[in-house]
Amino acid sequence: MAGMRWESAAEHALKRVPFFVRPLARMKVEERVGGQGRDRVTLADFQQAEAAFKALRGGRADAELARMLPQDNRPGVEMTLLEACRAELANCPNQLLDTAPWRESLERWLRDDDVSERLRQRLAEHQVLHHHKLKLSLSGCPNGCSRPQVADLALVGLVRPRFDLADCTACEACAGACPDQAIVMREAGPVWDQDACLGCRACAGACPAGCISLSDPRVRILVGGKLGRHPRLAQVVAEAADPEQALGVLGPLVEEYLAQARPGQRFADWWGQRAAAEPLSR
Repeated sequence: MAGMRWESAAEHALKRVPFFVRPLARMKVEERVGGQGRDRVTLADFQQAEAAFKALRGGRADAELARMLPQDNRPGVEMTLLEACRAELANCPNQLLDTAPWRESLERWLRDDDVSERLRQRLAEHQVLHHHKLKLSLSGCPNGCSRPQVADLALVGLVRPRFDLADCTACEACAGACPDQAIVMREAGPVWDQDACLGCRACAGACPAGCISLSDPRVRILVGGKLGRHPRLAQVVAEAADPEQALGVLGPLVEEYLAQARPGQRFADWWGQRAAAEPLSR
């Protein structure tokens, strides 16, 4: 803001802010101070704004934050955002899927098919904003900490229970443990609703007789989620046992989007039109 002065201590503190967000930080601090009817930025002003900014960034690393900020539309600007759960680092007890090879396959596909640059070339705007980018999510379990439900493309780890009723005591522990009410107890034993099951392992862990075994991990493929003015949850379109199968679904969808979508049309909006026009089959 014109006429805004900075105390030397505040100016020095500003220099510690990563260079790519420094102009934005300066503007926000000055707007905050100017809104209070003052024309001088103190160290306390900067520290208050810094605390608010740290809360806003939610622990995101500098590189991740940089990808979320507006950037000039030029060759090389990243147009894809892949968010993967951090189950390995967090030693998550709910992890079903080793996400590392799946993430590597997604990153290799995006790189080898030059998806980011091809997306950028479709964009007429002079700046690349966060909502212009293709969001991908990879989650190691149905809890979905990486927000697969609101991503353009998502893979969610799951397992399938197998029931051996020979030793079942009808204790109903599996039905009580299922967070999705996918198991009900009948006279003949537990009845499993595959459509309601999200594929965790709660039932197997609860069974005292060991009657429930689990399949190998696989993924559920979700498409077309988004937030914003008209939010929509992603739709399940398929399952895949390995990264190659998953990319056999995702790759053609992205190619279709690149060929058919209007310039500037978001993937989720394109998918919504496509899904409405064609029956969804799995």
